[in-house]
Amino acid sequence: MRRFATVAAGQLVSIVGSSLTEFAVPLWIYITTGSLARFALFSVLALVPGMLVSPLAGALVDRYDRRRVMLAGDVGAFGTQLALGVLLWTGNLQIWHIYPLLVLLSVALTFQRLAYNSAVPQLVPKRFLGHANGVVQMVTGTAQLVVPLLAVGLMAVVGLEGILVLDVVSYVFAIGVLLFVRFPRTMAWKRRESLVAEMVEGWRFSWGNRGFRGMLFFFAVLNIFLSPLFLLISPLVLGFATLEDVGRISFAGGLGVFLGGLTMTVWGGPRRRRLRGVMLSTLVLSLFCLVTGLRQSLPLIAVGAFGMSFWLTMLNGVYATIIQVKVPQRFHGRVIALNTLIAWSTLPIGFGLVAPYGSALFEPLLTPGGPLAGTVGLVLGTGEGRGVGLMYVLFAVAIAVTALVAMRTRTLSRFDVDVPDALPDDLVGFQSIQRRHMRQESQPVAEAASLQR
Repeated sequence: MRRFATVAAGQLVSIVGSSLTEFAVPLWIYITTGSLARFALFSVLALVPGMLVSPLAGALVDRYDRRRVMLAGDVGAFGTQLALGVLLWTGNLQIWHIYPLLVLLSVALTFQRLAYNSAVPQLVPKRFLGHANGVVQMVTGTAQLVVPLLAVGLMAVVGLEGILVLDVVSYVFAIGVLLFVRFPRTMAWKRRESLVAEMVEGWRFSWGNRGFRGMLFFFAVLNIFLSPLFLLISPLVLGFATLEDVGRISFAGGLGVFLGGLTMTVWGGPRRRRLRGVMLSTLVLSLFCLVTGLRQSLPLIAVGAFGMSFWLTMLNGVYATIIQVKVPQRFHGRVIALNTLIAWSTLPIGFGLVAPYGSALFEPLLTPGGPLAGTVGLVLGTGEGRGVGLMYVLFAVAIAVTALVAMRTRTLSRFDVDVPDALPDDLVGFQSIQRRHMRQESQPVAEAASLQR
């Protein structure tokens, strides 16, 4: 656990640095251009390139030393942020420069994230995997907790230029930690297949299992409705409040992630019916999505943002444990990559289409004198931002229905029973060597018996 804690500390520093940039840059774009579509494009480009390269990244993570792949990802992210900083520090940064750099950053972070998630079972005993995934979530929550407190003040004091300096320095620290930490060798054997064959085998392993296939469909549908709600929290608040209030709401969300990760760290998640725990977390999450959209009230939105983040963290922690327990370690990179590709395949729809154009569709309905002002408007209110509030309410209902249908589906309701835990890879390798030696030892005996006959 000491090695894992050291690696997690390095990741904490780099995540805080990158989270400062991720908080500041899209807000800078939104404030500079006033365009919600450009604001949403930032999220799409931060996601899609990494998704497209994830099958290749997963195969490479399984094929090579995961520590070295993490190092390569961190170095790539460092170089990208340094290039962005140089453009800004020299006064040459334009908005269009951000987007190609964001594509490169998305690819680098995909390799880093897949290698890190795949390395957790390599660093941590099986009985502590739930706790370790809680630490992973808590690290993210710590960043989200600290960033809203720092970002707005740093934007005022040192600007985006100073924030990028901190981001570059944070990556230097994370790279330094990885250079001095060694990962234990627990893999079964070195790869002999071609890279394409490994990618195909990873696809067969994950997609060929009905339980995993059903789980992927569940997350793909869930993300259509859930992703716009997290993206639109800042515009929802800016509809009636200030940038400082956005920071306060982001702090509430970060507190939810931190406490959700802390809960997973102490508890470790359910030991048996883990997928049912994911479904129940989704139901509670839908309730807080509903709360977020009810009124133009900062305390109410803060409660909603806290609950959404807390229960999404619990959901992600339990889901990560499911993959690490049910999938052999030699397949982790490929299976996590495939799951990410399919489950996140609908995120661009949520980010790029539903968020900007859905709000444009719903917003006129709750303007003063609008079609729903005299009915739904009596509950949700009317005016700027209330159409976004209506989206929260409708999508919360859709998320709850998705979870309830999944719980009634036999493939998912019996997932924990029908899909057995995977054997450790070092045990699989040991058994393979034993069988080989037994065949070699039995061969001379068989040949001697044949000669006697």
